Amino acid sequence: MEFKEKQKEWAAWKYFVMARSQKEYLYLRGLFSGNQWSSEKTKLFNEALKRVQKMPENSKAKRNAYEHVWGYFKKQASDQEREVFFEKLAGLSDEQDEVLSYLKKLNQKYRVPYLQSSKLFKE
Repeated sequence: MEFKEKQKEWAAWKYFVMARSQKEYLYLRGLFSGNQWSSEKTKLFNEALKRVQKMPENSKAKRNAYEHVWGYFKKQASDQEREVFFEKLAGLSDEQDEVLSYLKKLNQKYRVPYLQSSKLFKE
């Protein structure tokens, strides 16, 4: 698969991966450095995605990913939306997550092109 196509695939998986493991996120991001792609990198990419999909959710990793995703909305969002986001983020735990559904709602409202194919919202 061509480098540009894999970059698009990575863009779709990026925040899903970040919400589970910073280590795997950095590993996968590193595969794209150098702007060169190979069949070996495709294999490593696919193996890493399989590993990540089996990982349990982690509130610390999710918080990091959610704050990154919020960055796409913060300039458009109302003061009330900002307040609600940070209230929900403060309540985030391994047992409770109201943030993802709220980010999905904001994504539907603001239609940020980069986030439309995000696997994070397909959970």
